[in-house]
Order: sequence, then C-alpha cells, then structure tokens
Amino acid sequence: MLGRVLLIFFMGLPWQDAAAAPWILAPGKVYTRVSLANERVEGLTAWRGDVYGEYGLAGRLTASLKLEAVSYPDASDFDAQGWRATLRRRLFQSGGFLVSIEGGLLEGAAIGGRNGCDTLGSEVRLGAAWSGQWRKRQSFAFLETARREHEACQRDRIEFGLGQQLSENIWSVSQYWRERGSPNAASDKVQSEILLRDGSMDYSLGYCNENGGAFIEESIFLAIAKRF
Repeated sequence: MLGRVLLIFFMGLPWQDAAAAPWILAPGKVYTRVSLANERVEGLTAWRGDVYGEYGLAGRLTASLKLEAVSYPDASDFDAQGWRATLRRRLFQSGGFLVSIEGGLLEGAAIGGRNGCDTLGSEVRLGAAWSGQWRKRQSFAFLETARREHEACQRDRIEFGLGQQLSENIWSVSQYWRERGSPNAASDKVQSEILLRDGSMDYSLGYCNENGGAFIEESIFLAIAKRF
C-alpha cells in the first residue's frame, strides 16, 4: 500500500498546500506533498507514508485529498490505511489575514484511529491564518478547530502552527495538535521541521512527539512538496 501511495505522487497527481491549514489556492493552482516517517511507539517500529494534495477551484474553493498508510514490520495486525477528502472555502480575507471553513469525509484507522474511528465519518473545521512580516522576517501563523464524527466515535481537535523564514531558502515550522473525544481519547502532539525551499520544491526534515496518555509516540520524517 505504501509503495502505491508513493508511486501515485511521483506520477504527478494534479494537486498543492499552504502547510495544509486554512489557506485557499487560486483557481487552477496545485500543491502536492509526500512524506515518509519512521515511528516508535510502545517498543514497536513503524513506517508511515502519506500523500497530500490541494487544487484551487473557482469561487474561493480549494479541494484537498490525503492518502495515508502505516506498516509495522513486527506487528502487521496494526497495519492500517486511510483517506480524507474535503472542500475548503474562504469566508473572509483582509490583507494577510483570512478565515475559512472546511468540510468533508474520512475513513481508515491510519487517519481516524481505531475504536470506531476507522469507519466512514465526517469532518468540519473552522480556521484563521495570517502571513506577513514579523521582526523583519516573513512569517505565518494559523489556528484551526475541528470536529470529527463517526458512528461510534467523536473527536474535537485544536491545531496551531507557526512558521518563519530563517534565511533566503530556509524556513522553521512548528505545529501543535490537541485532541479530545470519546471513547477515551486524549492526545497532545508537537511537531518541528526545517524546510528548504528551492524554486517550486520544498524539502523538509522534522521530528514529531505525541503523548496519548497510554502511549508516547516519536517519529522522524522526511517530506517533499511541489507547487504547480
């Protein structure tokens, strides 16, 4: 499954990003991103791969699609896949500040988790973002709240991110996620990455730590993104 996900990306699916988050793409613009992570959780090692893409539609809309898979070489019973498809619409924009709303469908334990969260569900999120100069450096920040609903599972999430240009081609990006819900969901995750921008390509190296109460998961990831 992971091999197929990576193959799809390099075949050039027509998609683009803005660190995901609330930004909107101009009509016809595309963003694609593929990442590969090595994870350690409760003594187990896993490999996680995902492909994410955005496509700018007319009418202040952006479509997004994410495919994700995780593989445990020594515990294949925990292998999982997942997908998520949404539409995002800009509600308000003034200068570098904007507000957007997003909604869609998702399915699979690799994205939603287990205990009923792997079934087909819906997601709605509201976000605000800003980009501009801060302390004489290009910077951005965003905040999103999200609600995920499955038949036997509900999740509420808060996501916050900061980014700043360190030099002509290098950015620092940090993100935080807080998730609560039923049944028995409590997770806090932080992620930091260094991003190298080379024309239309971005190359990232990052570290992620998630504390789920009953477990702590750490991962190191590599990502490549392209804008069209």
